Amino acid sequence: MQLKDQINELRIWTGPIIWLLAILAAAATLLVGADFLRTKNANTNIQALLDGKDVEIQPARAESEEVLARINELLRRDRLDEAQTLYSSSETRISIDVRALALFNIANERTRQATEFVRKGDIDRGTALVNVAKSEYRMALKLKPDDWDARYNLDVAMRIVRDLPQADNLPDDEQQTPKKLWTDLPGVPKGLP
Repeated sequence: MQLKDQINELRIWTGPIIWLLAILAAAATLLVGADFLRTKNANTNIQALLDGKDVEIQPARAESEEVLARINELLRRDRLDEAQTLYSSSETRISIDVRALALFNIANERTRQATEFVRKGDIDRGTALVNVAKSEYRMALKLKPDDWDARYNLDVAMRIVRDLPQADNLPDDEQQTPKKLWTDLPGVPKGLP
């Protein structure tokens, strides 16, 4: 008699349990479907950006790689300020590897522009751009310390405009006559390192 009562109790709970499992399965299917559509949309945007199309993205909802593809396209179109704005607005949302790569690419563009300014004789603009590029290379190296390309490009940028030692903590008599360790003239490095 006791076994019959237990079986009847199980039959009572079988219906609600099946319905609960069905609802959970439907919710999981919806979540997976939404994630699939979001990924498909991101891949479509990335491919369009790689093909050279000027596709706008929403930084608040974009995937990390989608943001990187948009930054690279803006840099390719010489829209450095927009690329910097996009990076700054989505910096907290994107992965560390993508942040390091975006900083590296932005610094490369600044270094390229600075080199052109130095070649044209506009030393002040070239120096300012190289100094910003050097700080971006350093930030990229903090995020990804083993990035040899960032290390190498930082070295190239440092050869364009050298970092001179600061004389802030020296006594007054030594601050008046600093020693010339090397020239402060910027230049474009030529030849092999």
